[in-house]
Order: sequence, then C-alpha cells, then structure tokens
Amino acid sequence: MVFLFSMQSIQRPLRTFFLVSIPFLIFGCAHSIPSSTQHQRLPFVGSMAVEKFTFPNGLKLLVVEDHSSPTFAYQTWFRVGSRDEQVGHTGLAHLFEHMMFKETKTYKDGEFDKTLERAGAEGENAFTNRDYTAYVQEMPKDKLELIVKLESDRMVNLLVNEKAFKTELEVVQNERRFRNENSPDGLMYQDIFGVAFQKHSYRWPVIGYEEDLNRMSAKDATDFYKTFYSPNHATIVVVGDVSAIEVYKLVEKFYGDFKSQNDPANTIVSEPPQTQARHKTLKLNTQVQKIMMAYHVPEITHPDIPALTLLSSIMAGGKSSRLDRALVDQGITTSIDIFDLDDKDPSLFILFASMQKGKRATQAETTILKELERIKKGPIPVDELERAKNILLAEFYDKFGNAKEKASFLGHYETVSPGFSTGIEILNKISRLTAQDIQAAAKKYFEPKNRTVILGVQK
Repeated sequence: MVFLFSMQSIQRPLRTFFLVSIPFLIFGCAHSIPSSTQHQRLPFVGSMAVEKFTFPNGLKLLVVEDHSSPTFAYQTWFRVGSRDEQVGHTGLAHLFEHMMFKETKTYKDGEFDKTLERAGAEGENAFTNRDYTAYVQEMPKDKLELIVKLESDRMVNLLVNEKAFKTELEVVQNERRFRNENSPDGLMYQDIFGVAFQKHSYRWPVIGYEEDLNRMSAKDATDFYKTFYSPNHATIVVVGDVSAIEVYKLVEKFYGDFKSQNDPANTIVSEPPQTQARHKTLKLNTQVQKIMMAYHVPEITHPDIPALTLLSSIMAGGKSSRLDRALVDQGITTSIDIFDLDDKDPSLFILFASMQKGKRATQAETTILKELERIKKGPIPVDELERAKNILLAEFYDKFGNAKEKASFLGHYETVSPGFSTGIEILNKISRLTAQDIQAAAKKYFEPKNRTVILGVQK
C-alpha cells in the first residue's frame, strides 16, 4: 500500500506530558559484543531505552524490551522509496514492495504468508513512502527466530521472474486506478506534489504513472533489488517481549554474512525556490468541491519543523482549532486536515478540506488565507498555545500504546533522519516553543509566492 502520514485532529481532555530523558549509557552485560559491531544504549521515552546495534555490513538493529504482552513487533525499514526512482521508472519502489511477498530460493510462492499465518502473526503489512519501504508483523514471543529467518531470506534470496512481475504489475495498476484515477482525493494529492515540485523526485506519485509501470520489466525489478535491498540500506526494529541480546544473536546469525552494496550515485535534483503562486483547478467525479493548499517547508531535521508542527495543531488540531472554528463551525467545510511534514528532503505543508454541499472551494481558500494572516500578524494567546502543545503530545503518547506504534516511530525517524532521536527532539522542542516562534515560522513559509493550490470541482 502507499503510505500517507497524516496529522489527524483529535479530541481529548487537556493534559500536560513530559518526555523523560535518561543519560546516555553504554550497554553492559555478561554477553560480549564483537568490537566490529557498534552498540549503544540510548534513551527513548520514560524509563524505556533502545539497544542500537550497527553491524559491520551496515545493517542497523534497534531493540526495545517491553514485557507487557507476550508478543513483539518486527519491522524492516529499507531506505528506498519513490524519491530514489528515475524519470521513466516511477512506481518501481512500490511495485517491488509487492514482489517481496513472492517466491524465494528457499520458499515457494505463497509460503511466506502461510508460514506466518500458522505461526500466529498479526498485522502483516508493507508500505511504501517517498523515502522508504517498510515490512511489518506482530508475532508471539516464541516465534522470534522464525521471523528473523523468514525476513533475512527474502532480503537476499528473492526470485524475480517475468511471470511474477506481470502478475504484481496488474495488481499495482488496479491499485493505482483505485487510489488515484478513481479517487478525487487521490488525484488532488498527486497533483499538489506534481504542481508544487518541478525538479525534485517528490513530484511524481509514490504509486507511479501508468505508462512508466507498463514499460518496466522483471529486469528493472531485479536491478532495483540488487541495488537497494541490502543490509546497509536497512534497519530492523524489534519491540516487545524479547531479550535484546537474543535478538542481536539471531540477527547476527541470519544477516551477519550478507554483503553490503555500494550506494547508488545520487541523482536527486534539489527543488529550486518557488517564485510565484501556483493554482490549478481539477474537474472531478465528486459531489462536493474540495481544496488542497500547500506551502514548501524544509526537511525533517530542520530547526523550524517543531514550530511548523505546532502550527499545524493550532490551525487544525481538533474542534477548538482556528480552521475548525472558521470552516467547519461556519458550515463551509465538513472537515479540515493538515499533513506531510516529515520527509527526508524539503517537502510540503498541506491543508485539505471538503466543502459542505453547495459551498465553493474558493470560500475555504479565502478563509484559510485570512486565518494564516491572523497567525502572522496577531499574538497567539497562551492558553491556545498550550492547548495545541497538549494535543500534539497526547497524540504522541496515544500512539505509543502498543509495540507496533513504538516500532513504527523508531523505524520512521531512523530512516528519514540521522537517528530516531530526531523524533524525540522535535517533541521536546515543541514543549519549549513560544508564540513568537510560531509567528516567525508562519511569516517565513506562508508567503503567497510559496503557495500552491488545487481546487477540485464537479465535472
């Protein structure tokens, strides 16, 4: 599936949350770790810590012991997504995600899924993003060696033939038609990136273009596999009822002899600054009009990301947010959402709304621009600022209620930034932000020339 990160509006009582930092520690136990393997014990959330191993072949392993349930989440994150594709070969990263469930030298087609099902696996899934491809499962605690064996096998032993490729190509084309061509929201999301980006590879959809997919072959998939599916492009995340040293031993056993691959030449072109507003109207198969508005924002590691993230909560974080009051409460839109702030490269801050029946998207456009100007010019009350912080932090902790979400957080930030601590740092910085910080970010990025707008109207 194509993965879309979205900051959803939430409603909950206001509470204050604090991230607890623990000192940096060096792992100490009776089991020796070879000097060729880097090992650290790093602070996570509360009393939890992450055991981080970096093997000689470049493979990274993150382990969090959480014995609250006799299960564990096992996720493999590859640092490859649509961002790494070439012109004319869009959609290959997502198409290959489908190929990873096919036949290997060890297991026949279909055996991977059947073996996991018999073992009691839950939540088996995979998703592709602009920056990564991830494979996830949740397993009973006694099936650790099984999943390590299965996942390590398909990292290096996948068999890519023309028949399997054509089968999955048809599946992906059908998915593309469902998610993009036949979906008003999907078409708008595709076009907002296609209009806002002129040079960078974020400009094409993760699922690819029909003509590109149709011109590809099994050889393209094989070359892609050999280039990107190697230990030095991967991070394994294990969270749950496990022993960190046991996980380390099994990963070393099954992955330790895999060879790293040379990084491909960096052909990703930086996006030049946008110099004027861009506007496009789409005629869609929809009962109501829609609007998608985007502003260019920096990469996930940029110091302005915490302010922009908090700004998203102020603007659209629940029923008390500014845009919810101005649009939903006034009967202009049925909803308002903001998403896409967490990419490896400079990306977009996107506002999306569907109109109430009979309302025009231009009404919402005018209202959104008015509210953004209010942020830039007027003071933000202290209670509004604290409410927005609490909503973000409550959402953060709410997602950490199970091993899967903890693993996803670790895998995501470890893949799109220098390390998972980036995500923790963003949350810590948000708690210290002032109203002046928010206004400064709004003035810096919400300029008319930096804006792209897609209006969706009825055919």
